[in-house]
Amino acid sequence: ETIKVLCLSLWYPLSMSRYFEDALRNNPNVDLKTTGVFTGSWIPWQGGMSLKEKYGKVVDLPLPFRPDVGRVSYDFVKAQLPQGWTPDIVLCIDAGITWEHRPSDGYVAHVGTDPHVLSGWYEHSRQMSDKFFGMQLCYKEPSDVYLPYAYSPRIHYPVITAQPDTDAVLIGMPYENRIKWVDELRKHGVSVIFENAPVFDEYRELANRAHIGLNWSSLQDLNARFFETPAFGLAPVMNRVPDAHLFLDEGKDYVGFGDLNEAVEGVLYLKNNPDKAREMAKNAYEHIQGQTYDARVEQIL
Repeated sequence: ETIKVLCLSLWYPLSMSRYFEDALRNNPNVDLKTTGVFTGSWIPWQGGMSLKEKYGKVVDLPLPFRPDVGRVSYDFVKAQLPQGWTPDIVLCIDAGITWEHRPSDGYVAHVGTDPHVLSGWYEHSRQMSDKFFGMQLCYKEPSDVYLPYAYSPRIHYPVITAQPDTDAVLIGMPYENRIKWVDELRKHGVSVIFENAPVFDEYRELANRAHIGLNWSSLQDLNARFFETPAFGLAPVMNRVPDAHLFLDEGKDYVGFGDLNEAVEGVLYLKNNPDKAREMAKNAYEHIQGQTYDARVEQIL
């Protein structure tokens, strides 16, 4: 039986909701309609930048973009729905946009994508929800359902024909700890691809040029890169976070670290022990299988 899902989000060219949307559209049991503001190819990284135009997202029921957009009228959106189409599930992928009041139709669910920085914001969303999914266990409220980050099998995967020419890769925001890490690695002769803007296809292309995947989350959060890195088939070097053990085993699936010196030593160890790096990459890839956005959508449904 088809489930009608109305999904509200902030549709940047890259956002957590893009992965959920892909999984929802890939689910044969879902009839999806999207709504929310979209910004074309613009994204507010590092003060604002434009990504490739092909990643600009158009939604089914667009809302006007305002810098202060936050709470949306469900009645306004409902008036734009096709006649006779009433959602079974009203789903909000909440990264700073939610409903003004509780929607009058369907089962209301919210996914809190950023509880490490939006904990106060989510109180309003929790009050409106039949179910609130929190994506980070260490910031979970007692009433939340844990819905961890994941990877997309249609985006994050090894390219069999790739010929790696670099030791390590880190695609992500240039936080101070990451900058220092990459600087130290380069001083030790480690070649590192370190960029922020590449997404989707370009992200996969760069990831497949390396042997080792670097990850240092910002606030003890188990972030999306924790899942994406092994999904690319890379040997992961990642900072220790409280809930990592639920998915991967340190020492077997990845090299863990707690400070800069340990982070550098971990990469040098894998660079100097390529057989161990290949073994670790294989273990991590196998153990991360099934941790997909398709599975997260099934959990929501």
